Amino acid sequence: MLSRLVLGFCFSLFMSALMAAPVTAIEDEEVSEDKKLAQTVFELERSVAILQLSKVSLEDYKVMNEKMTSLENRADFFAVLTLLLCMALVALFIQVRNQKKRLELLELNSKA
Repeated sequence: MLSRLVLGFCFSLFMSALMAAPVTAIEDEEVSEDKKLAQTVFELERSVAILQLSKVSLEDYKVMNEKMTSLENRADFFAVLTLLLCMALVALFIQVRNQKKRLELLELNSKA
């Protein structure tokens, strides 16, 4: 009697496992489809975000390009101004040196 009870219990476990397997497979398919759908939605949202960023960055690029052109013009102006100031400083040093030589010659002539 005990063996029949154990055999019946094992048979019922086996049958419940067989019955649950198709349900689990259907649930796995649904979960798999949900995951695929969620992944597709995520990819679409990411693509939209990238497109929005690329649109914004294009406008920002144009503004940045204009600002860079303006800064380049200013930098060119200051570079030319600095060069002219350095040339004027060199010319001033040359003149001071020549004046110093003349002054020394005048002092030597006045002593002689």
